Amino acid sequence: MESGAPMFSSVRTPRVYEHIVAQIERAIFDGRLQQGDKLPAERQLVREFGASRVAVREALRALEHRGLVEVRQGSAGGYFIREMDAGPVVRDFQTLFRLGRVSLAQLVEARALIEPESARLAALRANEPDIKAVLAALDARAETGAPGRRRRSLDAEFHRLIAAAARNPVHAVVTHSLTALQSNVVGGRTDLTVEDDAAIVTAHRTIYEAIVGHDPETARAAMHAHIIDIEQRLGRVGVERAAS
Repeated sequence: MESGAPMFSSVRTPRVYEHIVAQIERAIFDGRLQQGDKLPAERQLVREFGASRVAVREALRALEHRGLVEVRQGSAGGYFIREMDAGPVVRDFQTLFRLGRVSLAQLVEARALIEPESARLAALRANEPDIKAVLAALDARAETGAPGRRRRSLDAEFHRLIAAAARNPVHAVVTHSLTALQSNVVGGRTDLTVEDDAAIVTAHRTIYEAIVGHDPETARAAMHAHIIDIEQRLGRVGVERAAS
């Protein structure tokens, strides 16, 4: 962030902290504040906004809660603009799921709409680093003896890497959120069989090969079939648990 004229103007209204938040948000969304930039010291913000220290601190807490800034400790610490990630979206989805407002069927339906298109785009746009990252996740997933939590994590990572290779940040954020929800909230409650596990590895390999072969329609179809298959397997496990 370049030094010079103050970035922010003073505010003189009730609920001052909301106006401070709005100005900093606008600076982030306009690109005047970039990921990794350090905000001015609290004392300087007080001067620029013409606000009280209490209002500035409340605004910084609100920005931290929204996932826009993070606090770093130490002599070079302070408030920094966060790298944008799917964390807030993941938390919102998890809250909706726990409140019963999002069902497993709705979750899978959303994934079946979004992820096949991500796979299709990945087959068109993936570069060599993308391919190597997906292959590394596949190889790690194929290792025997990995605990269930580790396998679920690698499954989610595979889907996130495919979405990243699609070169569409909306796909990446939504896929990260949905896979995290299914992995952390749903997947942790299920015990898939050895056969289920093998089917997942085979499906992932098929998707990978279609992407490497730059075959978008095969990649799309394979991803769609994989997500529907997983829904059926999870549904079967749920029925078996209810009957036991």
